[in-house]
Amino acid sequence: MISASGQRPRAALPLRARIVQWTRGPTFARDIVLVLAIKLVLLLALKYAFFNHPQAEDMRMAPAAVAQAILSVPMPPTAAPPASPSQQGTQRGNPQGERHAHD
Repeated sequence: MISASGQRPRAALPLRARIVQWTRGPTFARDIVLVLAIKLVLLLALKYAFFNHPQAEDMRMAPAAVAQAILSVPMPPTAAPPASPSQQGTQRGNPQGERHAHD
């Protein structure tokens, strides 16, 4: 039967035939899939080779302690006591009393 567009409907190929056709033809999608698969294998190999175990057995920490160290906000350094009013006025053009290289 011919459809309204004037083309015959394509018969659905069996899965095996579609896989064979995909592997034989030079398609861009196939190349992308192969490159991504190779990258995945290499990344997993690197992970298992270098990041799977700590370098020393005594370097283990509880996951809660690691999370606290990573996610906690460090305390700001303690502020120095403010300068006396007589010291602030001695510097020209600088009401805060800070020294600069050009003073």
